[in-house]
Amino acid sequence: MRLARIGGLVVLVLVWCMAAIPARADGDSRIELREWGVRAGGGVNPSSKIEYYALHPYVGLALWDPASRWFEQYGIRALWMIEPWVAYVNDNHGTHQTDSFEIGISPIFIRLVFGEYAVRPFIEAGEGAVYTDLRKQDLGSRLQFTSQFGGGLEYAISPDMAAGIQARFRHMSNAGMASSNPGINTIYGLVGLTFR
Repeated sequence: MRLARIGGLVVLVLVWCMAAIPARADGDSRIELREWGVRAGGGVNPSSKIEYYALHPYVGLALWDPASRWFEQYGIRALWMIEPWVAYVNDNHGTHQTDSFEIGISPIFIRLVFGEYAVRPFIEAGEGAVYTDLRKQDLGSRLQFTSQFGGGLEYAISPDMAAGIQARFRHMSNAGMASSNPGINTIYGLVGLTFR
């Protein structure tokens, strides 16, 4: 029952976001791709020493016009990001050593890029869901939810391409869907390319 409520809430938020994007007078589509990119990196859970090695492609879409204009007047590029990922998970510490994987998506994610300089800072935060076969930890469910935030710097290689480096913190848990819900916190480092 709780999963149905969470799923319904996610669908409601996505429908609201789509409805909030006004149609453009010139007939363009409601959703505008502003940038896309790919990142790779790794992370570790400080307490259990579980290691993650991940690939994170993403698309950055325009926010609805009033929000985009508000951010732009302050020199900030604001994007709604959709970020799928896949990761190899290595848990070779302790008595039950395992190699596993996770696959997930963060459909509710925001990215703020400050300025149009050669080197520009950015911050990101969002929510998502992940399927993992990590067995050593009693996660209560293979379906987990994630909350993450991070920041970094990107360097403009050309007007249409930038290289970036970032740090990210992620919390993963089953949101109370099972009686066991220990959660796992991970600290990541990512490098990647962004294309506009």
